[in-house]
Amino acid sequence: MAYLFSPVLIFCLSIAFAFSGYSQNKLEKEYRIKSSEVPKLALDFIAQGPFDKKIKWYAEESQDGNSIEAKTIYKNRKYSIEFDTEGNPQDVEQKIPFTSISEGLRKQIQNSLDSIFIKSKVKKTQKQWIASRSTLIALINNKTTTENYSVNYELVLKGKKNQRYSYYELLYDHSGSLLKVLKIVNANTDNLLY
Repeated sequence: MAYLFSPVLIFCLSIAFAFSGYSQNKLEKEYRIKSSEVPKLALDFIAQGPFDKKIKWYAEESQDGNSIEAKTIYKNRKYSIEFDTEGNPQDVEQKIPFTSISEGLRKQIQNSLDSIFIKSKVKKTQKQWIASRSTLIALINNKTTTENYSVNYELVLKGKKNQRYSYYELLYDHSGSLLKVLKIVNANTDNLLY
């Protein structure tokens, strides 16, 4: 017997399956390491940046694998630079106020949050750059570049779903499309909000 599915049912099912792919747990363990434990490629990358404050190095274990992270402050902005275990840069994140995102994009993100959570409060917003090594160095140094790069926005928030509050990490692209939702479990709140 053949079943016929209405276009509306197919659309609803595809949305449900797509969103279920976003809904995962973020399991992360982060601990300090010495600069002597950091790969040379990562040290060289940091040396090409404008950073004048001390660099704090962390090893990170998560559901996505292992990585190394450098955290520092430059011109009163917190930076987080993630590297793979070989020292190749994965992304650069700059902590920004949520209100510094353009009004149209901020409204689109807020509408998305309102559709996911009963209540939510953004605790941290980061602008994320993903690009080649040389392009990331140019962006960190506030230089213009003609190379391609991606800009995303990572939000850490306290959200209420199903009558319970939890911490979540959400990733949006530059046009406000939701890329990922992770429920944060066993979070070290100090490191989470750095």
